[in-house]
Amino acid sequence: MCACFRWQQEALRKIITTLAVKNEEIQSFIYSLKQMLLNVEANSTKVQGDLEAEFQSLFSLLEELKEGMLMKIKQDRASRTYELQNQLAACTRALESSEELLETANQTLQATDSNDFPQAAKQVKDGVTMAPAFRLSLKAKVSDNMSHLMVDFAQERRMLQALKFLPVPSAPVIDLAESLVADNCVTLVWRMPDEDSKIDHYVLGYRRTNFEGPPRLKEEQPWMVIEGIRQTEYTLTGSPFNWGAWLG
Repeated sequence: MCACFRWQQEALRKIITTLAVKNEEIQSFIYSLKQMLLNVEANSTKVQGDLEAEFQSLFSLLEELKEGMLMKIKQDRASRTYELQNQLAACTRALESSEELLETANQTLQATDSNDFPQAAKQVKDGVTMAPAFRLSLKAKVSDNMSHLMVDFAQERRMLQALKFLPVPSAPVIDLAESLVADNCVTLVWRMPDEDSKIDHYVLGYRRTNFEGPPRLKEEQPWMVIEGIRQTEYTLTGSPFNWGAWLG
C-alpha cells in the first residue's frame, strides 16, 4: 500500500512538472506575443516615419528640379522680352521719323515756289536715304514660341506608378518539426511563407523568461538580437527552456 502511494505521488509529481513546464512555455509565448504587439506598433511607426522621410526627400528633389526649370523659363522670357521691347522701340522711333519725313515730302510737293523746289526735294531725298525705316529689319529677332521649354512627364509618371515599395517580406515561420532542443542548445529552423528572392538576411531576437518577479517586470527584460543570419536556421546555447524568441 505504501509503495503504491509513493508510485502515485511520483506520477503526480511528473504531471505537476509537465504542467509547470507547459505553463512556463505558455507564459513565455504570451510574453513574446505581447512584445511582438509592442514591436509591431514601434516598428510600424518607425517604417512609417522612414517612408515619409524618403518621400519628403523625393518631394524636395522634385521641388529643386521644378525651381530650376522655372528659373530657366523666367530667364528665357526676360531675354526674349528684352529683345522684342528693344526692337519695338526702334520700330516706333523709325515710324515717327518716317511719318515726319512723309509730311515734309507732301508739303514740298505742294509748294508753289518753283525756285525753292529743287533744294527742298533734295533735302527730302537725302532724308529718305538716311531714314531709319530703311535700315530696319522687319523680322522679329526672337520667336514667341516657348514649346522648347515644355515638359511631358507621362513616361516618368508611368514609371513611378509601376514602382512597388510595399509590401515588405512576410515574417519567417518557425518549423517546429525541424527545430531541435538538446544538450542545453536549441536549433531553430524556419521557412518563409512565400518564396522571396529579395531577402538578404534574417534577424533573430531572444530573451530570458525565467526572471523571478511579476509579469510586468518579466516583459521588461531586454531582448538580445542577432543580425545578419544568412541561413534559415540558427543554434542558441544556454537554457532553451527559459527563452522566448522572435524572427524577422
